[in-house]
Amino acid sequence: MKGVLHLVRKELRQVFRDPMMLRIVFLMPLFQLFILGYAVTFDVKNVALLVIDRDGTSASRGLIDRFAHNEHFVVKQIGDPGKGIERYLRRGEAVLAVVIPKHFGRSLETGKPTEVEILLDGSNSNTAGIALGYCNRTLYRFAADRAAEGHARAPSITRAPRFIEPETRIWYNPELKSVYFMIPGIIAILLTIITMLLTGLAIVKERETGTLEQLLVTPLKPWQIIAGKTIPFAMLGVAEMALATTVGVLWFHIPIVGNVALLALLAFTFILATLGLGVLISTLAGTQQQALFITWFFLQIFILLSGLFYPIENMPRAVQLITVINPLRYFIAINREIFLKGGGLGVLWPELRSLLVIGVCVFAFATMRFHKRAG
Repeated sequence: MKGVLHLVRKELRQVFRDPMMLRIVFLMPLFQLFILGYAVTFDVKNVALLVIDRDGTSASRGLIDRFAHNEHFVVKQIGDPGKGIERYLRRGEAVLAVVIPKHFGRSLETGKPTEVEILLDGSNSNTAGIALGYCNRTLYRFAADRAAEGHARAPSITRAPRFIEPETRIWYNPELKSVYFMIPGIIAILLTIITMLLTGLAIVKERETGTLEQLLVTPLKPWQIIAGKTIPFAMLGVAEMALATTVGVLWFHIPIVGNVALLALLAFTFILATLGLGVLISTLAGTQQQALFITWFFLQIFILLSGLFYPIENMPRAVQLITVINPLRYFIAINREIFLKGGGLGVLWPELRSLLVIGVCVFAFATMRFHKRAG
């Protein structure tokens, strides 16, 4: 028992003597607590709602006002685009589209049944289902209030109220299966773990065993050592992604609507960023334990601020700015776009551009730090 106590005392002394370990144990959890405490929420707010008013009466304008004054929606009213509504949903400019038909107001006045068409982007099944519930509730409340107003104006007339009957069409994920939404995100996380964690641990292990110094005195240049350490894990990451994608398609029946070659090309840009993070972690950590803690810290932040579970639009503005430098955010969006919507390079160019900027900057900075430590 005395030996165990001595061992515990020794480990505690090592922790408190290591400034990096103190930061990992105390400062990083506090940072996570503050950031994630504000960011993690299951509420669905500020849903982009597209309204096409084909009636142009006071009744249709009243319905639009109901949506506009609802905290769950941000209304974007446009002219009638005909069959071009889909491009707004495909571009991500709206999650929900409400089409008010002609003679909407007249039907309400005469008590005839009327239909309001609802178009929904179902690629995010959780947000789509909740937003649809909010939309239907708003429609029924509007209809009930109109019926009550009509009865107040003419109480002697007994008429059964006619409620609006929404006609819903869900695109990209018609059955609102959450697995369609989650699997592309999980694939991105697996790729992150393989490339970032293993790269960092491998380089730190070389330093711990003393073999990294032996490599540095060889004719190999530092950038060659980095390439030799990162390329194998890039290959493992690609193989892991191919395996996970195959399982997702064959076992979970996830559709791949888009181009697989484009997905592979964009995956390489994401791997550039995660490999750079792995090299950067290896320059920050002195031991494998430190590397593991630092990687887990970044991984938690990346996952919870990536939009995998919680819409980024629901987060405070300051936290949304932090997500701009999160590579996982862009790659999850790329995966979902290619898997479910079949988006092309023109649609995915903003995500690709962000990944390239992050990857080049992180890899360049990590390489400079590695050169400095090697020198």
